[in-house]
Amino acid sequence: MTVSVLICDDLTEAQAKLRRYLRSYAEMHDLELRLETADDGGQLLAMWKPERWDLVFLDIFMPNLDGIETARRLRKLDEKCELVFVTSSREHGLEGHELHAMDYLPKPIFQQDVDAVMDWFLFQREQKRSDLHIRTQAGTETVRARDIRYMESRGHVCLIHTVEQVIPVHRSMDELTSMLDNAFCRCHKSYLVNFLYVAGINGNGFVLDNGERVAISAPNLSRSKSSYLIWKTEHNR
Repeated sequence: MTVSVLICDDLTEAQAKLRRYLRSYAEMHDLELRLETADDGGQLLAMWKPERWDLVFLDIFMPNLDGIETARRLRKLDEKCELVFVTSSREHGLEGHELHAMDYLPKPIFQQDVDAVMDWFLFQREQKRSDLHIRTQAGTETVRARDIRYMESRGHVCLIHTVEQVIPVHRSMDELTSMLDNAFCRCHKSYLVNFLYVAGINGNGFVLDNGERVAISAPNLSRSKSSYLIWKTEHNR
């Protein structure tokens, strides 16, 4: 797998440190990294080309054009690349949310922090690959896998419960399950759950972070619990 990364920081030593940690992660995870650097926001924007970067590490406190304003201008050009703000302060949380920042990397930077950010980036990338392209009454629609809390089957209709709405589709649960990755578990013949939204297990059901409960059938109880615990260990953030 190839990942294209840009590091934007006005401090040469900070660039070098982050490059070193990223290369170490890539070596451990068999990734091919394409690494580029920019000394400030203006240079970053001058370098930009469509689909040039998958991931941008952006220092917030830089002279002339700070990281927040750089991100605003970059987002007008590129909505797809993931942004990670490198900062010693979390006071820009609201701007980060508005600019769809994937994560924050706190200073001083350590290898384990970079590893956690990269784990999260690769996990979200896998989820994007399994986005569903489905036909609804309104036409063809793309449903992001990471926005799906769970699905339930009712007769000949599957209800996709996302973070914002419930989408009915005329597709079988088997067919939808085959389109998704191992973050999803078919815990019941009528239910499929996204571990990303599971807060815990209570008896024979998954409890979601919004309080909803998704049933686990008796034949699937042991497998479902085991799959969840393995997934939680691998994606513990």
